[in-house]
Amino acid sequence: MPSNEEGQDVHGNADLAPWRLPRSVRAAVTRRARPPLWAIGTTVALTALFVSLGSWQLRRAQEKEALQAAFDGAADLPALGIGVDTPPPPDERSTRRGAARGAFDPEHQILLDNQPREHVPGYHVWTPLRLADGAWLIVDRGWVAADPDRRRLPGIAVGAEPREVSGFWRPLPRPGLRLATDPCAVSGFPRVASYPTREQLACILNGPVADGVLLLDARASDGYVREWTLPNPVPPARHYAYAAQWFAFAATLLFLFFKFGFRRLS
Repeated sequence: MPSNEEGQDVHGNADLAPWRLPRSVRAAVTRRARPPLWAIGTTVALTALFVSLGSWQLRRAQEKEALQAAFDGAADLPALGIGVDTPPPPDERSTRRGAARGAFDPEHQILLDNQPREHVPGYHVWTPLRLADGAWLIVDRGWVAADPDRRRLPGIAVGAEPREVSGFWRPLPRPGLRLATDPCAVSGFPRVASYPTREQLACILNGPVADGVLLLDARASDGYVREWTLPNPVPPARHYAYAAQWFAFAATLLFLFFKFGFRRLS
């Protein structure tokens, strides 16, 4: 229907279409809705939470990368001299290297039980090293496969000549759940034990024991499978992926807020 410039048709009736109304009237009729305060507050809080979680994942990834770099470069650092009074490392992710001189005792070795590798059951060979002061240092010489017949133990012979050993200095491993067993009450060697404590090791060896275990260098002789790594169930790449997800959540939330929170009303 034709209309004039004042928003009336040729018969003088008002045209109800908003685009036919004067500009001042259209501004009053057509506007954008403002989101309620609870929606604004919720969006701000959730966005801040998502960004915070993403930033935390980025920091974790950078920490893991720095720890891995320290682990990879540890071979070039001087080793710490290990003695019976040497304090244990702070945790199992320690990149500190240690060294000691002494003689292996091949007659009193320990097989650390419940140590699967690539779904194959096995042991870690713990060989006590007699130090100059008479104390013992537990040296992990690596992993060996277990026989299907648990009564048949692997051959783990080693020479008793004086030697110098070096490797990563780690705290004694701890199980998620410690069983009520006493490896000191068992007879015979090599002795199969499940995560013995320092006190139990001292009882088995009848002497003081350093508070930790030395992971024998992969290049050293008289060892078995030694692929020492950092205990790292979540690698840096996964942290970066988690961070990207949190940031994507924040971006999606803001997009939806501005798309539907400020919609046009007529």
